[in-house]
Amino acid sequence: MVFNVKGLARFVRLWIFDTGWTPRRRVILAAFFLGYPLLEGIIWAGLLLDDLLFRGYRRYPVPSPVFIIGNHRSGTTFLHRLLSRDRQQFATMKMWEILLAPSITQRRAAAGIAGAARWFRETLIEGLKRLENDWHEKSVMHDVSFQEPEEDDYLLLHIWSALTTGLSSGLLSEAVPYTFFDTALPDKDRHRIMGFYRQCIRRHMFADRINHRLSRTYLAKNPAFSPKVATARRFFPDAKFIYLVRNPLEMIPSFVSMMRFSWDVIGIPGRNQALVEYIMEMARHWYRYPLQELDAVPEGCAAIVTYDDLTQDPDTTVHRIYRKLNLDMGPDFADVLNVEATRSRSYKSRHHYDLHALGLSRKRILDEFRDVFDRFGFDTTIG
Repeated sequence: MVFNVKGLARFVRLWIFDTGWTPRRRVILAAFFLGYPLLEGIIWAGLLLDDLLFRGYRRYPVPSPVFIIGNHRSGTTFLHRLLSRDRQQFATMKMWEILLAPSITQRRAAAGIAGAARWFRETLIEGLKRLENDWHEKSVMHDVSFQEPEEDDYLLLHIWSALTTGLSSGLLSEAVPYTFFDTALPDKDRHRIMGFYRQCIRRHMFADRINHRLSRTYLAKNPAFSPKVATARRFFPDAKFIYLVRNPLEMIPSFVSMMRFSWDVIGIPGRNQALVEYIMEMARHWYRYPLQELDAVPEGCAAIVTYDDLTQDPDTTVHRIYRKLNLDMGPDFADVLNVEATRSRSYKSRHHYDLHALGLSRKRILDEFRDVFDRFGFDTTIG
């Protein structure tokens, strides 16, 4: 069975009995029990209908997909949304497609309903925009929108095998296998998970070919692929990877802050030190393991990019990525990069972090990630 029934049952037991109760958690838990089974029932009906109505997707090729990976808070979202604007070359998934409509059948039905009920569609979109704007004002995370490209690891929520189920819920023990995917999961589980993921990508590319009449390259932003590089190459032998790396003195506190915000939102009682220890362990693996794997891939299959280069000079950096991965850049996208380069020069982050307040030690980060600082020449005085 592709769905992780045992994992879901274990999660429910732990979430009820092991994480403590707050009023907010009661609301979240009730919404989960009501919403998740209903949503997954609709989604799996659509996936099964695909096998009847669009059987060709099962053999549809996904040549040379491009995966943007790296630790969280390392610029993966910025690069993903930037590259997704090269619409002649790349096809990617938006959040609503990942969470609500991974099947071809659902997307065709959604398009038909939207076309027949334009007023409802416009009202719904406007309402979602208001909710998103309110969220962005409060959140320390990147801007989230149902209409924007998003992390496609969330596809694995539909088989209860995603990193976020444990990490975002506070059940860190449930996140361990996915944090160390290639080295922690049995082969049968890696095959089950990546087989489902590959079929979802085939569905998307099959639908994309019908809708756009173009043969495009699949583009994914997927930090959770960082511990999956070997398995990803097994399922996508000609895959290309862009690994983004950020100064640990910036990445680690940013990620701790983001996760503390997420836990506060869903009412998880304070477990700050456990979170800090977990993120430190996670970062150690996600800095070293992908680099070890990518250093051994054939020429033209990997580009390693620093966060500073990307944010300070996206034009030059993206041109370098295209050359490294043997990708062709059209004039329209080159113009987009020129505009983005001008905008990036005036950008200032609104997030600032106090290491001590987050339970972090600057000395510890410097000591534990000395090899990362040495390899990339990161500033050791910040923080």
